[in-house]
Amino acid sequence: MASPLNWMSDLIDHVSASIQPHDDLAPLGCHFQQYNGVWEITLFASRTELIGGPQDGKLKDSHFNVDVKHLMGAFSTIESIAWQAHRMDQDDELGPHMAVEGTIDDKPVWLRITSTAPRQFGPGRHYFVNSKSIKDIW
Repeated sequence: MASPLNWMSDLIDHVSASIQPHDDLAPLGCHFQQYNGVWEITLFASRTELIGGPQDGKLKDSHFNVDVKHLMGAFSTIESIAWQAHRMDQDDELGPHMAVEGTIDDKPVWLRITSTAPRQFGPGRHYFVNSKSIKDIW
């Protein structure tokens, strides 16, 4: 996939600064596409896979808050802000997420920040239980 455009990199940096971790935040992932003239951008914290010990192979989600007021500062205009509290059905890849629709420098943007990483993405890091060390994968 192509690298994000400069304005999108600035947006992702702004969104990242809006995320307040409650633990050691796993690497952030981003998926984007332009569809019908709207930039759809999804940002998520990856999962951590435990390696070794009795929970070997278990995937853990990162815990975080989003400073919504700070996040809103990235947008020129905001049309809507929404929170989806639960997965809608088995095919809902995003699950619970916050969504902001608006413009950034006249570009229509639909930003989503998921509470957990979409299932299609593997872990972003490994936690080695025996050595108590972390290795980012991506």
